[in-house]
Amino acid sequence: MDQLNKDMDDDNYTDNLSKQMSENFSYSDVANKLLQDRLYLTALELHTELIEAGKEIPKLKEFFSNPGNFETQAYRQDVCQIPRSASQATLDSLDMTRYSEDGERGVDERVAVLEFELRKAKETISALRANLTVATECETPTTEAGGSFKQLHCEPIKPHEQRALNFLLNEYLLIHGYKLTSITFADENEDQDFEDWDDVGLNIPKPAELLQLYRDAIRQPAHSHFILQDCEVQTDSLPDEFSKYQEQIQLLVLETEKLNEKIIQLESEKKELTINIERLTCVEPVPTHFAMPTTNAETTSQHSVTPECFELIEPSPVTTSRHTSECGSGIDKGGLCDDTSSLNDHDWTRVNAFNDSETGSGIDTEGVRDDFNSSNIESSTADVLNHVNSARTLPPMFQKEVLSRCFIQTNKLQEMPLLHEMLSEGVTVQKLVHVLVQCLPRIIPNVVVNKRDEFIPLLVCTISLQEESTEREHLLHWLFNLKKRPQEDERRSILAGMVGLARVSSQAMIESELLPQCWEQISHRYPERRLLVVEACSALAPYVSAGLRNSLLLSILQQLLVEDRDDSVRLSCIKSLSLIVAVMADSDKYSQSEELTTAALQDSSAAVAEIAQSTLLPVIAKWAFDLGRLQSHLLMRILNLLDTLLVRGMESIASSLGRPTTLQQAIVVLSSLRSLLPYLVMSVATVGCVLARIEPGLPL
Repeated sequence: MDQLNKDMDDDNYTDNLSKQMSENFSYSDVANKLLQDRLYLTALELHTELIEAGKEIPKLKEFFSNPGNFETQAYRQDVCQIPRSASQATLDSLDMTRYSEDGERGVDERVAVLEFELRKAKETISALRANLTVATECETPTTEAGGSFKQLHCEPIKPHEQRALNFLLNEYLLIHGYKLTSITFADENEDQDFEDWDDVGLNIPKPAELLQLYRDAIRQPAHSHFILQDCEVQTDSLPDEFSKYQEQIQLLVLETEKLNEKIIQLESEKKELTINIERLTCVEPVPTHFAMPTTNAETTSQHSVTPECFELIEPSPVTTSRHTSECGSGIDKGGLCDDTSSLNDHDWTRVNAFNDSETGSGIDTEGVRDDFNSSNIESSTADVLNHVNSARTLPPMFQKEVLSRCFIQTNKLQEMPLLHEMLSEGVTVQKLVHVLVQCLPRIIPNVVVNKRDEFIPLLVCTISLQEESTEREHLLHWLFNLKKRPQEDERRSILAGMVGLARVSSQAMIESELLPQCWEQISHRYPERRLLVVEACSALAPYVSAGLRNSLLLSILQQLLVEDRDDSVRLSCIKSLSLIVAVMADSDKYSQSEELTTAALQDSSAAVAEIAQSTLLPVIAKWAFDLGRLQSHLLMRILNLLDTLLVRGMESIASSLGRPTTLQQAIVVLSSLRSLLPYLVMSVATVGCVLARIEPGLPL
């Protein structure tokens, strides 16, 4: 009995204790305890069950909504290494939607976890790039031993070194015009992005281009330490040589003084000669157009109404007095000054004159001095006098005055450097080509658009005669861009110029300069320019090597046929592609051509599909017949395509979607089978057993 009472008291105590605990503890306390003990899976299950019961705890919601809370547990390995099921291995594998009917909440939590993993992956990549950069910078070549350089050269290339060299090499090819080689190089390295230096994987800035690195290496040879030699320095005094050098210095000083004295003497002689020149020009008579070469010229001029003498207005009184004295001394010689001094003031024409202390006196007006320098005037004056053969003799000062007032100066050739260059060095074919290269890009934009096609022969001739590749490329760009949106006749004119240029040019020039212009126009926004590219592929096909025709031209046409949205461009692609396939001999390209044919038959445009059936399909069928692949490849592909289109069409009809395009494509493919029947008959007829039964007199 006592034991029973004791048990009852224990039960009452337990109940009371549980009630007190339930009153003191809540779900929030349990959640905090689970999070503190890192029991995240238990806390997640509690969070899910509370959500289903409508008792969501904000603490758990905030914890599981923040991906940063799992940063320390994302890659932590369990110490006990207890094997778990697939649903309990990681937090990422939990399908939280099975615990809740709220699917969007589970998706949001899953997206948060994936964003956390992506951020961690990016941080890992950045850390690896930093480690690679540090390791690369620490690997410096040692120069202590002689064999260290050989050991460094013998090491295999590392992946980051290869990617960096590939990037610099591709940049070098693009800068120096090797565009086709750059395209091939990029195709062979598909795993590398040549547009972004960060793809190399190093946290260092992009180095200089390859040419600059080469020049730096040439300026600083790597093996300069092998030619080092020990040298000794002489510090003893050399009194004999020092005294000898002192004597030479004194002799040079004396010689310099003598030369300076001689210069002063020559300057004085120059001034005297200048004075003599002024004196001689002053005493000369000044004939005019009224003067006669006979002795009665003075008497005739005195009775003339028009003034016949020019008065020289000297700039200073000193020169004027000198002029008067010189005229006075000339009276004894010929009495010329008496005659001229006896004339009245109105018989003189006033002419401005100025003297130059360096070169002597010269006559010119102030406006002429501002426009022309003395050297140009003298050279033009001499040129005029050399070309004019006149029996008359005029005084030099009079000639200069007349030329300065009346002659049209054309000696300012610095404004026309090309003309000056041609006149100075002579007109040659090279000079003519150089002038055309410089002038055509400036003339063409100023010509009416409808008349620009008249420049095509001039452009073609200039390109063919130009030796510099950069200038040729510039002119080829003008040839392609002669018209903004060339129509059919204008495209024919441009293509005629391209074909004419291809006929007179080498294969290297066509492949490296002409065809890259087509590749650059492949994504132009105007369909007329893309049509020009397609037609150029057809026009230039006979003048391009087979390898380039099967690779570059086929790639251009394939891209335009598959990606271009304009029906006229795709229609022209079919015609050009038919020509390329007709002359193609590389059997490795058959599969690619067959795929292009089936793609053309399924084109959304009825005109494109029809021209593909009537033109391209017979060409590919003939090639398949020659290769023995008509029945095994082409026919089976057409039948499979027809089956696919019919099934797709029936499904669309059954689902009431109504897709008439699929049925139209099926009709085109069915008509294609009809076009293949003649080739199929020939394929069957050329079998050995059939040929063996054909007799000469068998009617066909």
